[in-house]
Amino acid sequence: MDSSSLKHPILIASWVGFVILAVMASLENIQLFALDRQSLNYLGHFITVQRTEIFKTVATISAPAVIILLSLGLSLVLWHSKQFFESLAALTMTVTGNLVGFLIKLLVQRPRPTTMLVNASGYSFPSGHVVSATIFVFVMFLFGIKLIRSVRVQLFTAMVLIFWLALVAISRVYLQVHYPSDVIGGGLFSLLWCDTILVAFRRSQTNLERLIINKRGIDHES
Repeated sequence: MDSSSLKHPILIASWVGFVILAVMASLENIQLFALDRQSLNYLGHFITVQRTEIFKTVATISAPAVIILLSLGLSLVLWHSKQFFESLAALTMTVTGNLVGFLIKLLVQRPRPTTMLVNASGYSFPSGHVVSATIFVFVMFLFGIKLIRSVRVQLFTAMVLIFWLALVAISRVYLQVHYPSDVIGGGLFSLLWCDTILVAFRRSQTNLERLIINKRGIDHES
């Protein structure tokens, strides 16, 4: 571990926490499974036809493919606005975050709950819907909202994004296609991944600025 990584102890500790959660899910830890199962059983008391249709709609319009396209669209808007650093950072977070999230699914190989209300394929941990949605909200808060001139519209957009992300997370558990720990893991991974990418980009930007300053100093001396 280099000295620069020690500047982000909370980030490192959070990554350790995520890895522990992923290992517990992979090994089908009894305590974790019992807590997850109890949560799904409790939510089962709130299942109605109307709520199921609402959350099915939320899941459909918030599919990872749709959200990834929105994130890529935001990257293009940022690039068109000549915010090249922000555009590349958003693009990197979106592409690599969703890819690594999918690879973690294949690595953990946690089966989905047996009480699913809708058909869902693939593994359970982490939730792909939550991964893509959290990355999109992170990028929007970091770069996208700044494109809006009105402060009131910015606040309204922020509230809508938070509410929408909460709906996506709740829908995955309500529809019983994911355990609560899958949703928590998806959100935690996305935040950590985006923050890690942001730290790396800012460090690269700082190093580039120093290189340019040093180069100019050498040119002036010569």
